[in-house]
Amino acid sequence: MKPRPEAVLAALLASWVIAGSAHHRERPAAQAPYVERARREFAFYPGGKIELIAALPGNVEIEGWERAAVAVESERIVYYLADEQARALAAQYPLRIRHGQTSATIATQGPPASPIAMEANLKIRVPAARTDLQIRIFKGDLSVRGVNGWVEANLTQGNLAVSSVQGYFSAITKEGDLDVELGGRRWSGQGFSAVTQRGSADLRLPPDYSAALQLETLDGDITVDYPEQTVEGERVALHVLVKNKARRLTASVGEGGAPVKIQTQSGDIRLSATAKP
Repeated sequence: MKPRPEAVLAALLASWVIAGSAHHRERPAAQAPYVERARREFAFYPGGKIELIAALPGNVEIEGWERAAVAVESERIVYYLADEQARALAAQYPLRIRHGQTSATIATQGPPASPIAMEANLKIRVPAARTDLQIRIFKGDLSVRGVNGWVEANLTQGNLAVSSVQGYFSAITKEGDLDVELGGRRWSGQGFSAVTQRGSADLRLPPDYSAALQLETLDGDITVDYPEQTVEGERVALHVLVKNKARRLTASVGEGGAPVKIQTQSGDIRLSATAKP
């Protein structure tokens, strides 16, 4: 009779714990991690929505491209086990991808709290013209580049890097830094918002960018290295308001426009201009 998957996993975990106890005093040379890489691609129309749930630790990179398809490159790593055991464990918790032509779910999963460490790093390419994203990451960094769509991201712990995005973008990380670079002449869409509860923020804009800036730190500094703006015919530097420990910069740059919000509860914010091409 074929053993149930749960029994196989339990046996693996038990053998690992027993082996670890037996060799506690005379630990062998460090076991090289087991690495499993894969690539999957499927047709996906612009205008569709992708839900990403990263329950395993690991970094996620999302990039727009000019194809009506989604490509997922995965790197799954298992630490502290021999290759045969690691391969069996990885098979118990595969990368899950469910998709149609306009909706998809991508999810990483792993064993409950245990002494075995697993992580999964993902690189995902999506249609740049319009792809909506709903992202949840337990522990790991997120990078989003070259995507126009409705994007909502929630990170428990991890840094956020964003560049060349448009549409609607809203992201929050409880612990991590923000690195944001916007391109073009103005924000095209409903607006941009990125919040970190604990971390620094770096916002870079073209010197002739048009937007309504709202920058705020509740416990930190705001530094500005950005051109003066013309207000009623006069050149005026961007001004930071200070109240207790909080600092706030609220100003229109260029011709104004959609809101671009950056907030940190504890950390510094830096606004600077990108070099002209």
